[in-house]
Amino acid sequence: MNREKEIFSFRHLDLLFFSVLAAVSEVMSYGMLGFWNSGFHFSFSTVLCLIAMIRWGWSGIVVSMIGGIPGILFSDMSLWSGILFYVLSNALIGIPMLAYGDRNRDIIAGGHVFLLLYIFLSHCSLSAGKGIAIFLLTGEITGAVDYFGATFFTLIINIIVCCVLQMRNGLICDMRYYFTETEGEGNGNGRN
Repeated sequence: MNREKEIFSFRHLDLLFFSVLAAVSEVMSYGMLGFWNSGFHFSFSTVLCLIAMIRWGWSGIVVSMIGGIPGILFSDMSLWSGILFYVLSNALIGIPMLAYGDRNRDIIAGGHVFLLLYIFLSHCSLSAGKGIAIFLLTGEITGAVDYFGATFFTLIINIIVCCVLQMRNGLICDMRYYFTETEGEGNGNGRN
């Protein structure tokens, strides 16, 4: 029982850490966007959410939603429109993880094909969420395709970052199994 309580508190601390990093990443990207006065926007909040969802399952969605809050502050949208576009639509990034269920997520993290498929499907789900928000706000029906195209470079960077982190055992892994292996074997690598 004490071990489960320890894992539960670590999960909250880990998700808080990832959420703060995602929000800081968004603030920095908006700051650089204003400084360089360019139309290019890049942030690490999406890749942080992808990693958090592999580590903790569907509860990692909160990282993406909290990471979207700075967008409201830097946007010209009204408060409710900003919440819809920057926070609520980000929740759809978790559709592939919700569909995957409660199975061992080390399978996703351990194989290149599964990891690429997970990242791609999550990006498509996020694009669909943004497209729905754009449709509700403006009536524009091509929002999902436009968002996917505008963030294609971000998708490639997310793939590169996740593949690099995948090489180091224990960084991208299902934390339930990581703690179980740490307790049982003592090596704590998070994979078989």
